Amino acid sequence: MPVTEISPEGFTTQVATEIAAIRHADLPPHALTRAKHVLLDWLGVVIAGSVEPTGRIAQAIATDSGSRPVATIIGTHLRSSPRDAALANAIAAHALDFDDSSLWTDGHPSAAIVSATVALGEMVDATTAQVVEAIVAGLQGQARIALAMGPSAYENGFHGTGVYGTFGAAGASARLLNLDIDGIERTYTLAATQASGLRRVFGSMGKHLNAAKAASNGLLAAQLASKGFTAPSDGIEGRQGFAWTHSTTFDPSRPQGVMGDRLAIESVLFKRHASCHGTHSSIDGIAKLRAQNAFTEGDIADVQLYVSEKVADICCISDPATGLEGKFSQRHAASVALAGLGTGPEAFSDESVHDPRLIALRQKVAVLLESDRAMTAPTKVAITLLNGDRLEAEVDVFEPTPDAELPAEWKALESKFVALTSPVIGSSAARALVERFTHLDPESKISQLLSLQPA
Repeated sequence: MPVTEISPEGFTTQVATEIAAIRHADLPPHALTRAKHVLLDWLGVVIAGSVEPTGRIAQAIATDSGSRPVATIIGTHLRSSPRDAALANAIAAHALDFDDSSLWTDGHPSAAIVSATVALGEMVDATTAQVVEAIVAGLQGQARIALAMGPSAYENGFHGTGVYGTFGAAGASARLLNLDIDGIERTYTLAATQASGLRRVFGSMGKHLNAAKAASNGLLAAQLASKGFTAPSDGIEGRQGFAWTHSTTFDPSRPQGVMGDRLAIESVLFKRHASCHGTHSSIDGIAKLRAQNAFTEGDIADVQLYVSEKVADICCISDPATGLEGKFSQRHAASVALAGLGTGPEAFSDESVHDPRLIALRQKVAVLLESDRAMTAPTKVAITLLNGDRLEAEVDVFEPTPDAELPAEWKALESKFVALTSPVIGSSAARALVERFTHLDPESKISQLLSLQPA
C-alpha cells in the first residue's frame, strides 16, 4: 500500500507501516515477474563472483568463525551463519560489478537485500513466496529512504549501496521475521546507526565490502529487534538521527513525487556490461556508432566522451592498473567497445587493462566533464575519423524495462546467467537452474530453489 503523504515527523513509522502491508498475494503479476528476474540475476553474479579472489577471501572469513552452518555460501559446498553467509554472498554478488542497480535505491540493491534475505530464509525455512515478499518490501523501504535523503550523502562521498543497502536488507529481514511495525521501526533505527560505506574504495575490493556490510548489518538489525533490542522509533528523521547526520537534502515528500504508486522493484536495472553503470552509456553509444557506420580501429582519429562532472570521482580512472580499476574507467570501457570485444568479466580483468591493443585505443579517448550534464544523463559519444567525419550518439541506459518487454528481458538474463555460471558449475547445471527459475514454485523452500544440486 503506497504512502500518500509523508512529513518529517513520523517518517520512519510511515515507511515501516508501508512495508509491513506488502503481501505476496497482493503483488501484481509484473512485480512477481520482476522479482524472479532479480533472483536469477543475483544468483548468477554470486556464482560467478564466488571464484573471484574477493569471493574466496570472504568465504575464508565466513567459515573461520566456527558458527552454526545453517546458510549456504553460494557457489560452494560451504555453509555458515546467516550473517556470515550474507556477507560472503554479497561480496561475491558485487565482485564483478555485474549486479543490478536502481536509481531509486541509489545503488545496487540486490547484493545487499537478496544476500541477506536468502541467508535468513534458509535459517527460518522460508518459502520462495515469503522471500519474494520480503525482497519487494525491502526494496520499497530502501527506495523511500534513499529518495528522501536526496543526493547530498552520495556527493559527500558515501556509497549508496553500503548506506541505503543496510536499510534494504534490514527491512527485508524484518519482514521475513514477521516483525510488527514497532519492530520494523526499531530495525530501521538499528540499521541507521550502522549504515556506512565510502566511495573512496571504488576500484578496489573495498567496494564489495560496502555491499557485504549492508547485507550483514541489516540482517543483524532485524535479528536484534526481533529479540527485543531497544531503539528509538525515529532513527531516520529524529534529531541527531540518520538524516540529521548524513543529509543536507532530506525531503520526505520526494519519494512520492518520484515513485507515485509504483513499487521500487519496477526501478531495477540489469547490467549487460561488467563495469560501473556510469560507463554503460559510453559503451552503448560506441556500439551504436559501430553498427551504423563502417569504420575500423585504424580509421579513428580521436574519441570524445562528454560526461557529467559529477562522475569524475566515480568512473573516470584515466589509466587503470587493475581490472577492478578498469571497471571504473570511461577510457578503458570505451576502448573495449571500440575494439568490438565482449563486455563481460573478461573485458575488465588485469590482463585486459594492460592489453597493448586496448591501451592504444585508450590513448585516443578523451573524457570531457560538463557541469550542466546530469549525472545520469546519457554520455555524448563523438568519434572523429581520419577522413574528417564526425559521428555522434547518445544512449540512455537508466530506463527500466517496460512491462511489455519483460519476456525479452528474461531471455537476456537467461543468456547472461548461463554465460556467467557455466565456467563455475557446468553448462548442464546452469541450464537446469534456469529451468527451475522459469517454472518458479512460490511454495518451494528457498533452500531448494537455490541448491546447485539437481532437483
